[in-house]
Amino acid sequence: MLQLVWLGPGQFTHDDFRDCASGSSFDKNDECKMIVSCIANTSRQSPTLFQSLGYTGQAVFQVSPGTDYVVHAMALLGLHLVLLLCDDTGQPNWYPASQFKVGNSHLPPDWGYDIYRRDARGLRAIWGYRTMIDDKKHNDALICRNAEALKVFAEVAAAMPLAVAAAL
Repeated sequence: MLQLVWLGPGQFTHDDFRDCASGSSFDKNDECKMIVSCIANTSRQSPTLFQSLGYTGQAVFQVSPGTDYVVHAMALLGLHLVLLLCDDTGQPNWYPASQFKVGNSHLPPDWGYDIYRRDARGLRAIWGYRTMIDDKKHNDALICRNAEALKVFAEVAAAMPLAVAAAL
């Protein structure tokens, strides 16, 4: 099965997937994960955008500008891309992608993807670690702070510690 890696808008390459998966040209601990840097932690920049995601115009997010975060999953919620990060509270939370700039755009080789056609909340697609894709209830359980879901996330996060990549 051909697998692709997203390297940026419209840029996919099979060779980079193979290199990332094998570790032949990447340090698997740094390069084979998506790393973003926070550029804003409030909704004041785009209140209309954030209101459409359910936030107030004065929302403050638990991320710090200038700080790097590993992306553990991405989702298309309505027309908005959101990122699953372990934030400053130490908990997994979804944040609007517009609050971050991408530092390292490699996706982990074990990520999967799924399309949601009839999700009442507007979830249209999701990319992420295998349990996020294979278990349709995992995301909701994670949001509700289910102990088993948090344990799975903690194991995923522990396997991808943030050691800032040289590319940043």
